[in-house]
Amino acid sequence: MGGLEGKTVIVTGAARGIGRCIAERAAVQGGHVVVADILLDEAAAVAETIRSGGGQASHSHVDITDPASAIRLAAEVLAARGRIDALVNNAGLDAPHGQAATIDEAHWRHVIEVDLNGAWWCSRAVIPAMMERRAGRIIFISSLAARIGSPTLSPAYATAKAGLIGLTVSLSSQLEPYGILVNAITPGPTGETGRPYSGEGRKAYLAAHPLGFGGARPIAEGVLHLLGKGGDWMSGSVLNISGGHFRGL
Repeated sequence: MGGLEGKTVIVTGAARGIGRCIAERAAVQGGHVVVADILLDEAAAVAETIRSGGGQASHSHVDITDPASAIRLAAEVLAARGRIDALVNNAGLDAPHGQAATIDEAHWRHVIEVDLNGAWWCSRAVIPAMMERRAGRIIFISSLAARIGSPTLSPAYATAKAGLIGLTVSLSSQLEPYGILVNAITPGPTGETGRPYSGEGRKAYLAAHPLGFGGARPIAEGVLHLLGKGGDWMSGSVLNISGGHFRGL
């Protein structure tokens, strides 16, 4: 038996990549997964795949940059399920590149809106229901870009992902009295997102990081740890799941 029986877990950006893997693994653990994405048809297909494999899943449309859309998502889930046990804020941009001297205002605003504000709107939408039940888990999928510099990744992306760590610390301190545990994960390069390393760049990366690219599965397993019994005494934590890419404190 898994550890999520009877629980309702919303995963944003779950139509593809890491989000899809998180949704599929949470369903294996017995949870009812809400596959939430702006790509409605793809979200529906993922939910159907989970159900055809014996899991429990539904799908919902959400545009995380629209506060009203996030509120509608929470309302739909509560109407259908009666509870929201966990929210995994996975939706975000595909590690955009950009240079400080050339990125424009539109780029900056878009990245912050999707990768930081979107996670906040979704969290804000579910918090009241979790507070009422005095239980819940909120997880932010951040990035190592929040902790280490990059000569190619957009400064806006690093700023947004660092903001998710700030949200983790702030919300955890405010919500612990209500039984709501808030944590984050900082994935390293997985091969699921961003521009893949190739040629000499790939060789150099693998020489420096023998564990290589982890794919989505290790990130999903980290999420399951935080959602399950292993996360019962974790709040305000930032899990580094990077295959040794980051070794700092």
